[in-house]
Amino acid sequence: MTHATTSISANSKSKANASGGALGIKETLTSLIIAFILAFLFRGFVIEGFQIPTGSMAPTLMGKHVRFVSPYNGYDWSVGPWTYAPRSPVPMRQQMNMKVKDPMSALTITDTNRRLAAGDRVFVLKYLPFLHQPERWDVVVFKNPGTHENYIKRLVGLPGEQVAIVDGDVFTRPFVDGQTSVSGWDAWAESGWDIARKSERIQRTMFLDVYDSRYVPMPMDPGFRSPFTGMTPGWEGVETNAKYRYTGSSSTALAWNTNREITDANAYNQTSERFDLFARSDDKNIRLRPFPVSDVAVTLNIEANEEPVQISAVLEARGMEFRGVVDSAAGKARVEMRAATTADSDWTTLDEGSFSAFEVGEIYHIEFWHVDQALWLFLGDKLVCGGTERGAYQLSPAQRAMAATGMSLEELAEDRVLGDGVRNLGVFARTDIYRKPTFRWTFSGGPFTVHNVTVQRDIAYQINRGRPTRGGHPDFFPTLNGDEFFMCGDNSSNSADSRLWLPNEINKWVHQEIDNRPGMVHRDLIVGKAFMVYFPALLDDGPVLTPDMGRMRWIW
Repeated sequence: MTHATTSISANSKSKANASGGALGIKETLTSLIIAFILAFLFRGFVIEGFQIPTGSMAPTLMGKHVRFVSPYNGYDWSVGPWTYAPRSPVPMRQQMNMKVKDPMSALTITDTNRRLAAGDRVFVLKYLPFLHQPERWDVVVFKNPGTHENYIKRLVGLPGEQVAIVDGDVFTRPFVDGQTSVSGWDAWAESGWDIARKSERIQRTMFLDVYDSRYVPMPMDPGFRSPFTGMTPGWEGVETNAKYRYTGSSSTALAWNTNREITDANAYNQTSERFDLFARSDDKNIRLRPFPVSDVAVTLNIEANEEPVQISAVLEARGMEFRGVVDSAAGKARVEMRAATTADSDWTTLDEGSFSAFEVGEIYHIEFWHVDQALWLFLGDKLVCGGTERGAYQLSPAQRAMAATGMSLEELAEDRVLGDGVRNLGVFARTDIYRKPTFRWTFSGGPFTVHNVTVQRDIAYQINRGRPTRGGHPDFFPTLNGDEFFMCGDNSSNSADSRLWLPNEINKWVHQEIDNRPGMVHRDLIVGKAFMVYFPALLDDGPVLTPDMGRMRWIW
């Protein structure tokens, strides 16, 4: 009796297992099919991964590149490919005979055999109607109107706007049909123009290193020349150390000297020996001269040894002086400006702020920006005064062109050395006409020590050296319709983007069905916003996938 019961129970369990096994396979297959469908839908409508092929967005995003670490100071940066397959645009796996300069020390590094790294892989959030729309300064993936390939650039112009690019900055104004001029020197002088300013978060990601005192060569190399000079006796270590000490007590200054210029040269573009990272903007002996850049951020850490020190950062640029003043004893700060033509002219205060007074022996971080026609002053991580509104000053594109060059509109319009700006480069491609920025830190009191003395510059969307640049001349700037966007690469001098596309380069289908205007990216061609580097710098064709996980980052 018991045995029969046990037998029946076992037989029932066997049938249940068979039925459950068949049901399990069916459910598993159904789940996998649903998962694949959801994955495809998610990829098609929400998030998709892309790989960066070229360096047009460097150093924000890296295409194929070689990463260098300087043997002089440990500074690391990336350089584009040098060696390509014969008669091919494909870079070789091994990069040969590379000769570059360390961006911090300007000393030469020769490396005959380096492995090529692949481009960053990024996640792109699709723009979904009624949820979110493209915004200025987004890093955007879109279909190139010419090749219909995926491109990635930064969005600088929005539908319904006119776009002018002057001295590296972007100006926009709304277009009103029948009222707004679409070309001509008078158009740049008309009202309605605003400079396109960036938020603090985006601006910080767009600053590029010019110099950092932490990367002084160790041990000291005889070929190194510091870009800073102590302007009175009493300075120690400016030429040899990462920290600079002032032993005096009278007023003094630490000035950026003539050893190097602040220009739009990009360290990534050192892809042949013909490119000089430290070329001067007025050097007549080279073809690809850089443009001076006056949108800069300067920082330092200061430690007063005996009494609080009064500090000012002073930038001379575009015929004006801009100053951030820190009264460390009173806990007061201000940003101000004046014309540079008269040394004793009064300062105009743009904004003021307060902070806790400095204490002797403590280290304080000071940061001063002049960017997008606005002044910013930070103490520590806090914006004390200035910013996009309170620290702003206003110049139209015409006023900015005159301020940047020191030439009148009539002189600029009559200059035909490089052509008319429509069929050929035009006056604003002349790097030698731009005023060079200079700056200094001034101090009252001492002794004190400064360190982490840095200089950065903003990404500058300048005139391309190869062809007329859309947006860069009053007779050649775009007016966007209600569905068009304007895109520029962060590697401005080496980016094929809205500034340069030609009429005959538009894809036939795009020309007929979407948009027939060169330089414009229609809404229907935009894929989405890149928001994260999730898999950086794979070794190209390497046996093992080896991303540098420390370079995973958000994209702003």
